[in-house]
Amino acid sequence: MESLMKIIPAIDIQDGKCVRLTKGDLNSTVKYFDDPVQAAEHWYSYGIDRIHIVDLDGAKKGQSLILNIIDDIKKKLPKVSLQVGGGFRNKETIERALNSGIDQIILGSLAVKDSILFHDIASSYPDKIIFGLDTKNDHVKSEAWTEDSGVYWIDLVKKFNDLPLNSIIFTDIDRDGMLNGPNLEKITELTSNTSLPVIASGGVSSLEDLIQLKKIKGVSGVISGKALYENTFSLDEALNLIS
Repeated sequence: MESLMKIIPAIDIQDGKCVRLTKGDLNSTVKYFDDPVQAAEHWYSYGIDRIHIVDLDGAKKGQSLILNIIDDIKKKLPKVSLQVGGGFRNKETIERALNSGIDQIILGSLAVKDSILFHDIASSYPDKIIFGLDTKNDHVKSEAWTEDSGVYWIDLVKKFNDLPLNSIIFTDIDRDGMLNGPNLEKITELTSNTSLPVIASGGVSSLEDLIQLKKIKGVSGVISGKALYENTFSLDEALNLIS
């Protein structure tokens, strides 16, 4: 039986609050919840079982700053699966985070800057590491999307295809927060270059976008942020669509 494509609500945390950005611009903040725990409870009330959380301050500073918030969410919602990114740069921090209740760690900058360490961590924690593939103009970006690695995105994917990763989150930065649709062409190209499950992120704005993503073999999930917060479609509608 074919598994369903998951709808994964996003919670971006900045200064302890739930916010959304446009194209990752840290100065484009719009606040939606004062308390990220309330945001998690809100989305969980619809029956979702997975939440995408990004520590925006941690990504900028290179160290995770929200483990206390994660702990609070897990205490309130022990059954929800949390995939968390932002600021994880060494094995010790990642081990501590996984022990604190995080289900999957998203690694982007580390994958770009230290592929040897990334290989070691991914091999040490099978199915616990997600490769965060953030691209702009075919290059991989890092450090909260502020640095251009100069690395061609598919080349990096091929380096990691043999690792026991949970999945790849693909974000087209130019689409992120713009509500102008995901980059279906690049997502299709990605799924044809990896056997790992792909989670699409960036630009989802309508139920039609979800229909098109569902048609792409290899897409296991869709992260939705601004579209849900701005009610361009409801989570109920999205869940009904993929059920």
